[in-house]
Amino acid sequence: MVVKVIPRARRSTSVVCLAALVVVVLVLFVTAYYPFRWDPPRVVHNDVTRSAGGALRFGEMSRARTPGTPEWLTDARRSNFAEVELDVNPQSSQEQSPASIMMLARDYWHTDFAIGQNHSELLVWLRRPGSDQNGNPAFAVHGALRSQQWNRVEVMLRDDGIQIDVNGTRRLAVPLPRDSLGTWSAGQIALGGEVHGGGAWQGKIRQAQVRTPGHAVDYIRPGELSIPARYLYFPDHVAPFPPLGRGEWEAVFVHLLSFIPVGFLIVWARRPPVRPIPATLLAAALAVGLGAGKLLFHGRHTEAADLVMQTAGALLGAVLAWRWAHPPAPERPGSTSGPAGPRIRP
Repeated sequence: MVVKVIPRARRSTSVVCLAALVVVVLVLFVTAYYPFRWDPPRVVHNDVTRSAGGALRFGEMSRARTPGTPEWLTDARRSNFAEVELDVNPQSSQEQSPASIMMLARDYWHTDFAIGQNHSELLVWLRRPGSDQNGNPAFAVHGALRSQQWNRVEVMLRDDGIQIDVNGTRRLAVPLPRDSLGTWSAGQIALGGEVHGGGAWQGKIRQAQVRTPGHAVDYIRPGELSIPARYLYFPDHVAPFPPLGRGEWEAVFVHLLSFIPVGFLIVWARRPPVRPIPATLLAAALAVGLGAGKLLFHGRHTEAADLVMQTAGALLGAVLAWRWAHPPAPERPGSTSGPAGPRIRP
């Protein structure tokens, strides 16, 4: 029976690499879930209520949206005209700022139009040529909204520009690229919150009217919105593939780099070293676990591109570690690597 003895130096290297691997995993855990706001999917009570005067009141957990795409959207895209009129009474403080008062969106990553509040600031996101998929950069009107008071907001979108009036005063008028509304796609109208189930706006709305050349609808009227007594709170935590912008691509590249040491340390954390394929599979399982955990935390999103690039980074690190652990064997003395020379006959 042959007993293989592992030198003490190699055992020490394995212990150091294992400790380093634990530290790297902890760092990845913190960066994945910080600031650790626990927010798992759950069934919640809907805080949307209707007052005696007909206004809708929105609380911390609110859901009021259309079942599908509004009928006026095709008309707005064809005519490149839409007018939105809001009568809103915000609470004195918004826990989550900015917060959406009214939006037309498909999901977390695709917002065509939204009116929101950031303390006393009025924000209008508008998807248009030159903006991102969420309508950024937003148009901002500073000091427009007064808390505990009714504020009338009128937003007019035309082929030549956007106009924003607050309480009867023109606060903003800027040109827009032509056919801006033509970039809008199918989505849902949501009041007092976001289509994907994110943070809620708190206050009251007594009018939320949209007019186009062929349509006029006030979403405060009973029956225009679906307002269930209870609903499944499940925000959109999965980012689209491929990434939508340069910033997302840069983040994906960082995730690739972050998993190179993971694959490297998994190989060296054991003696004999772990082979590259098993090490990569272990790292991939870690990436999937971190991604799945993001479904439980507020504001965290997992991406298929992250999982692919993290696995690729781990494979690269594992291959480098394996080559380092198994360097090429040195040539024997007297051996020749080139072609044999001519023979000399005696």
